[in-house]
Amino acid sequence: MLISRAELRLAVAAGLSNGFAAMTGLAYGFYSPLAVVSVGTGSYGGAIELGRQRLLGTVLGSVLLLVGYWGLRDVPMPIAIAITLAALRLLGGWLKLLVGYKVGGLIVVMGWLSHSANLGTWIPLRFFWTAFGVLVGLLSLRLFWPTRSLDTVLRQYGELFGDLRRTYQDLAQRLLNSEAQGPGIEDYKRLRARLISLRALRPALSVELGEGANRHPSVQLVQCLDDACSRLVMMVGGMVRRAPTLNDSTLIERLHQGEAALLQVLGQRLEQWEQRFSGRRRTLPQPPSSALALPQAWLDLNRELADPNLNRIPLERLERIAARLLLCRQAEQAMQDAERTWSSVLPR
Repeated sequence: MLISRAELRLAVAAGLSNGFAAMTGLAYGFYSPLAVVSVGTGSYGGAIELGRQRLLGTVLGSVLLLVGYWGLRDVPMPIAIAITLAALRLLGGWLKLLVGYKVGGLIVVMGWLSHSANLGTWIPLRFFWTAFGVLVGLLSLRLFWPTRSLDTVLRQYGELFGDLRRTYQDLAQRLLNSEAQGPGIEDYKRLRARLISLRALRPALSVELGEGANRHPSVQLVQCLDDACSRLVMMVGGMVRRAPTLNDSTLIERLHQGEAALLQVLGQRLEQWEQRFSGRRRTLPQPPSSALALPQAWLDLNRELADPNLNRIPLERLERIAARLLLCRQAEQAMQDAERTWSSVLPR
C-alpha cells in the first residue's frame, strides 16, 4: 500500500489548513499546516496533549520574548537571548512541558532575530495560526478515519498476545521434541520492550477519556491486560533462564509433557485473546465465553510428583523442575485472574 489512511488524512488536513490561510490573506499562514503536522501524526488523545503543550509553549515563549526584549535592552543581545532561553527552560520544566518549551525557544530566537520590528503583529498572528492548526488537526483525527488511543492500545495488546502465543508454543514444542534450541533471552527482552512501549501509550488514553479516566472501563481493562502481560512475559524470562536438560529419565519427561500440555493450552487461549483484540471495534472486546480448560496431563502432575523415584534425581535438577512448574502455575493463574477481571470491568 503506497499511502495509508493516516498519511492521507494528514495531507488533506494540512492542505485544507494551508488553503484557508491563503484565502484569508493574513500573514504567517504557513504556521497553520505546521501545527497540523505536529499534532496530527498520532492518536486523538496524544494530539490533545501535543496541542496543549504547543499552545502553552507559544504563550510562554511570547511572554518571555516581550519581557526579555524590552527588559534586557541594555544587555548584549547574545547574553540577553541566553538569559531568556534559560528562564524559558526553567519555567517549561516547572510546567512539565516536554515539547512546548522547544516551541517557545523557537519563538524567542526567531522573534528576537527576525521579527523584532513587528512583534506586535507577528506574535498574535503566530498564536492564531498555531491554535487554528491544532484545532484542524484534532478535528481531522476525530472526523476522518478516527484514530482513538483506545483502538491503538488494544490493537497493540492483540499483537503482543500473538507474540506471546508463538513463544509459548515454541516452549511447548521444545519440550515435546527434546530440542536444545528454543526461545532465548533475546525473545524475552523483545517481549519486555514491547510491553514497556505499550505502557507509554497509556497517558494519551487517559487524556482522551478526560476527567475520571481511572474509573473508565477502558482504562480498567487496559490495566488488567497490563498486569496479565507482565506476569506472562516474566514467565518467559524465568523459563528461558531455567531451560530443561536433555536425555532425562522417563519420569522427568512425563513432568515436562505435562508442562508442555499446559503451555499449548495457554498458547491456544492467547490466540483467542489475539483474535478479540485485532481490528477495529465499536465496543470493548468480550472475554472467552468458557473457562480455561486445563489439560489432563497437567492435572496428573500431582500424582507424578508423589512418585518416590523423584528422590533419586539430583537436588539441582529437582529445583530447576520445581521452578519451571511454579512459573507455569503462575502463568495459568495470571490468565484466569485476567479473564475474571476482564468480565467484571465490562459495562453491564
